[in-house]
Amino acid sequence: MSIDNKREVFFCPNCPRNFAQRASVLKHLNNPRTNCIRWYTRLRELLISKEPEYAHYKAEFEEALGYYQPHYVNDDASGHEEMDLDHDAASNCGTNDDGNEEEDVEGVEEFRGASATYGKGQSFREWVDADQFAPERASNPFYPFASKQEWEMASFMLRSGMSMADIDEFLSLEMVREKLVFSFTSAKQLRGRAELLPSGPRWKATTISLDNYPTKTPITLYYRDALECIQALLANPLVAKHIDLTPKKLYRNGKRYFSEWISSDGAWAMQAALPDGATLLGIMGTSDKTNISVMNGDRVAHPFLVSLANIESNFLMKASNHAFMMSALIPVPKFICHADIRGLLEKRILHHSLDVVCANLKVAALEGCLMSTNDGALIKAYTPLVSYIADTPEAADLACVMGKTSHLTMASHKTFGDSFRHPERTGEITMSQIQSVSARVDPWDIFRYQAESKKLRLSGVHLPFWRDWSMSTEPSKFLTPEPLHYWHRQFFDHDFVWSRNIIGDAELDFRLSVIQPRIGCRHFKEGATHLKQVGGREHRELQRSIVGIIADAAPREVVHAIRALIDFRYFGQAFEIDEDVMERMDQQLAEFHQYKEHIIKARGREQDHFFIPKLEFMHSVVPSIRWAGVPMQYTADVTEKAHSTEIKTPARTETNHKNYDPQIVRHLDRAEKMRTFDYLTDLLTSSTDLDLDGNGDNDEEQGPAINPDVPSQAGESVRQIRNLFHAAKDHCKKYAYMERRMFTTPSTAFCLNRNPNLCVTVEEAAQLFHLPDLAPALSDYVERLNGVASQQRGTSIIGGQRRSRAGCVLPFSHLQIWYAIRVQVMSPHRTGQHALSAQTLQAQPPGDPWMYGRYDTVLLSNALDTPWPGKGFRAGLTGHTIAQIRLIFRPMWARAPYLMYAQRFDIIPSVGREPSSGMYVLKRATRADHSRLGDVVEIEHIRIPAEVVPRFGREADRRLTPYNSMEISTQFRLNKYSNKELLWILESVSL
Repeated sequence: MSIDNKREVFFCPNCPRNFAQRASVLKHLNNPRTNCIRWYTRLRELLISKEPEYAHYKAEFEEALGYYQPHYVNDDASGHEEMDLDHDAASNCGTNDDGNEEEDVEGVEEFRGASATYGKGQSFREWVDADQFAPERASNPFYPFASKQEWEMASFMLRSGMSMADIDEFLSLEMVREKLVFSFTSAKQLRGRAELLPSGPRWKATTISLDNYPTKTPITLYYRDALECIQALLANPLVAKHIDLTPKKLYRNGKRYFSEWISSDGAWAMQAALPDGATLLGIMGTSDKTNISVMNGDRVAHPFLVSLANIESNFLMKASNHAFMMSALIPVPKFICHADIRGLLEKRILHHSLDVVCANLKVAALEGCLMSTNDGALIKAYTPLVSYIADTPEAADLACVMGKTSHLTMASHKTFGDSFRHPERTGEITMSQIQSVSARVDPWDIFRYQAESKKLRLSGVHLPFWRDWSMSTEPSKFLTPEPLHYWHRQFFDHDFVWSRNIIGDAELDFRLSVIQPRIGCRHFKEGATHLKQVGGREHRELQRSIVGIIADAAPREVVHAIRALIDFRYFGQAFEIDEDVMERMDQQLAEFHQYKEHIIKARGREQDHFFIPKLEFMHSVVPSIRWAGVPMQYTADVTEKAHSTEIKTPARTETNHKNYDPQIVRHLDRAEKMRTFDYLTDLLTSSTDLDLDGNGDNDEEQGPAINPDVPSQAGESVRQIRNLFHAAKDHCKKYAYMERRMFTTPSTAFCLNRNPNLCVTVEEAAQLFHLPDLAPALSDYVERLNGVASQQRGTSIIGGQRRSRAGCVLPFSHLQIWYAIRVQVMSPHRTGQHALSAQTLQAQPPGDPWMYGRYDTVLLSNALDTPWPGKGFRAGLTGHTIAQIRLIFRPMWARAPYLMYAQRFDIIPSVGREPSSGMYVLKRATRADHSRLGDVVEIEHIRIPAEVVPRFGREADRRLTPYNSMEISTQFRLNKYSNKELLWILESVSL
């Protein structure tokens, strides 16, 4: 066969895998789930440093990509290409149909022809230069304040919540007048200067009147043009690095998966409906009523916020980034009329207000609108509404349906408990019903119109705000699932109540209280049934424990039903969801409906039905994931936070407690001006890198746009999750002469305190930590390290026959001991390298009140070179071990590694993984003499913290306390719900 009839094949320079395309090799080398990324990272480092080793790496790389002598397997030879270490081209490739494509490779198919530019608009820098005080700021960047120090003091006073009287009193202090010279002498002058700061979208006010339906006070809508708010977000320098304007389809292992909205079917379909070159800006809205008066609960605010679904959810959902902009305070009037129609009139005010606020967004959605990005590029943007985040009552109001009616489907009160999804409530159906009622009855004949509407389960709103919003006339699609209320609150209102009723408050509280506390997780030391104020944090924490709490005490069928709902919620919180996971979510929901009647039989639910609205909403989650992306980007946490920061706090500190709305608006306007001024001064003084011209180097992730080392109030939180992976690398470079306290594997990073807690002999450590076989275990480890003993120890890294005996001679006598270690895991469920928050693991000796000591549990990999997490552990824990850390130490020996003494848990073969709880049932592994089976292993074998909880049985042992429950108990459960990442790994979610 001639070369002309053969096809070129490429291979990885670090492993034996072959590929059909060069792009596939580059994808493979950049895949964080393979060890080959370290080889490729080293090549890039050598390319910069030009060390002698570079020539060898370069030759291997070029040979692998066929630059020297191509390798052929069949026809269709490829031509020569230049060496390119930039993988951007590979990352933009679509899926590869070749069967030899790497199994783990991720493909991206971008929508061609989307988001073209149309000349030059106005960049943020140009907007700054156009300010009326730009000439003054050429010499004094902090104008109208005299200096940076004066601005910092003024900013502090304006943001501190001090009243004007408090500020006047402070400025009148003798020390302030003599030692501090300000260009302002009163609170009025200070606020006057704040009003001169650069302004964003301007607030407006309009009066709304309903003839024949008077109110106690005039109805005034305070609002900003929502389109102007979107333009402000688009030009925001902090948003620039976190926004994606091109719809795409994501693939893994040849299968489609969904993540951000921009990767959804909805984004793709909307872009396909637009002209070539158009830019799709997905609008997100959110609103919720909140009480703002402390002593008088009838004062209500109704904020409406807007944002862009194109913004990365990580950035979007951080409240300190202010990516949701307050666009309106929707009036909540008090009508002087019959009580039966007040609610309907309020709903009509809501829809009319949204009509006013979003009027220009509707025009842009239909005709397009020229808008400027942060770098000044001009795009033609279309602005459909893709998500409106609202709780259940507000969602019904927005969909124009009455209470006890689904806003997503045609289901109503008596069918909420059905095990199938009812037909979708389309916008066309709702509008046709509204039009049929309006044809028979005048919409302003309120009583008759409301009565006729109720017959069709409508609310009586005759002009829905979404009726003329192009591509946004389907409430069942833009009313996306909201995890905070739909899932977490549902759990507390239903699952938790069923559990209380079945096993009793006393038993449930006792079991919760005796679970061993873990750092970073809430411990309910007195139980949870007595709690009065419970929020989303408590809802989440209780979900971690509830299945393990009720197992054995409740009927198996009840445990199965509740476990199915918990699994559904955990699966739905994943940041990347593929078709397999969505199929399993449907299966979990079906399992709940299969076993739900047993909850009633066990007297868990007082009613004899399951007419629960949020249960019916679960049927619409999977269709929503396909259409709008994963639900976690639509949580109401940001709205709840805004209630405090944007409404309640200014209402309490910035108003005279009369006529709240205009005073709150003034505060919001002033706060936004100060944030904008922070951006401006950071730019003019060059204290932070905002990359305003868009020409910065984005090849590598450098963390937040604002330098975290520079104190700043520019809107983005300067408190970041510490990345131990980066810290370990930097520590080695900066402190090469010091002993390392940070070290990493491809998936896990470890950090120890600089100074150990103890430095004692081996015998003293064995006595202090009650480890009689510590010395023999160390001797066995030394033999394995020196190659004297075999490394093979059966199916677990902990175990095997003890070769050494007591009194054995060790090459060292002392140990450095730490009581804790910080462990950080690289999430396998986020695209790119995403480090989770570090967790602290304890290994403390006995003391008060921990009479047996405090020891945490982990999941170990038996082999350091085993890819983590691979394909997950749905089929079992093969190649891994559950263990309890009993000692963290390092021998005082040349080049000694960091070690731990860990005791193993074994899965009980007769039980294995319980069908009802879905958890592995464990017992402590023992030797022939019934002593606990432990061994010395390297700390690098730790893959992820894991919680093990007692198996309580039908009635918990009353001797148990949080300090002894892990020592007295004889059987345990591996609590997969203790950590979402752990559950996703154990259940092979999106792996």
